Formats: sequence, structure tokens, C-alpha cells
Amino acid sequence: MRKWILFLAVLMIANTASATVEIIVKNVNGMAEIHYKTTADEPISAFALDVTVDTGDIIGISGFVTGESTAAAPGYGIFPASFAAAITVDPETGEVSDWNLADYTPLANPLHPGALGGLETPGVTLEMGALYAVAADAPRAEGLLCKLAISEEANITIGLNDIRGGIVLKDATKAVEPIIGSALITP
Repeated sequence: MRKWILFLAVLMIANTASATVEIIVKNVNGMAEIHYKTTADEPISAFALDVTVDTGDIIGISGFVTGESTAAAPGYGIFPASFAAAITVDPETGEVSDWNLADYTPLANPLHPGALGGLETPGVTLEMGALYAVAADAPRAEGLLCKLAISEEANITIGLNDIRGGIVLKDATKAVEPIIGSALITP
């Protein structure tokens, strides 16, 4: 009986295992680069992050990948907040002919529940997911999510947007222990 209790205890601990995901802000050439790094044995599926500045506004976004993650271009290029409005999927093949559209960005619509104000305001909500066919095409354990331009020197703070999902691993039952940084950015 004791062996069974010990076995069940170990099984419960294993099922609640967690992975650390670090969100890092770097000041690179006057831009706020948002990076991630994980200790997970599996890829992160999606990010929903709130980014705010303590002075000025966030005025631009760049440096993100678009579309499916591939070995040649790995990353988080599926943007749930703008997918339906910007992307056309061929109903016959299920293929997307063009991922590189001006309106297709990781910025959540400020009118959607739980989203911050958007560009030209002190806060944006980023939504980024990964889509890939085989494990070799999965996003790497660390990389760049995007770059943000700001209107003036400011402290950038990042938080999880739990309403929109926070950080989700491929196995969504596994817990994520976020380590979220902030930085002073001088444009």
C-alpha cells in the first residue's frame, strides 16, 4: 500500500511540473527588443503580453516573423487578434497565400476585451502563437518576439495578459513560471 501511495505522489508531482519562461527587454539601437527564453522540454505555443511605458507612447512595432514557424524561419508568426481581419485562407487547400500584410501584426485590437490601448498610447497587448507541421520547425527555446519603438525615454514593463492566455506551453496542462524583466529604453 505504501508503494502505491508513493507512486501516486510522484505521479502527481510529475503532472504538475512547470517550466520557466523568461521575457527579456533589451535596449538595442533605441528600440525595445522583446526576447523570450525557456527551460521547457517542449515549445511554447503562445504568448499574450501587456507592454507598457511609464512616459510617452509606444509608436511602432517591427522585427516579428509572420506565418508558420519553419526550420529556416522559426518563431511566433500567428497573430490571433488580427488573423480573421487580415489573412485569407484558401477554402479548398487551407493554405495562406500571403502572410506579409501590413495589417497582420501581433498587436491586439484595443477594442477587444482585456487589450490595452494600442499604438500611440502607453500600452499594447501582444498576441503571438506558433504553427508548425513537424518538431524540427518548432520555435527555438529562445529568440526575439518583436521590437517596439517608443516616443521618448521610458521604462518598459511587461506583464502577462491572463485574460488572453498569458504564456501557454504545447502541453497546456503544464504550469509556466514566468520571469519578466523590464528596461529603460532611450530612443
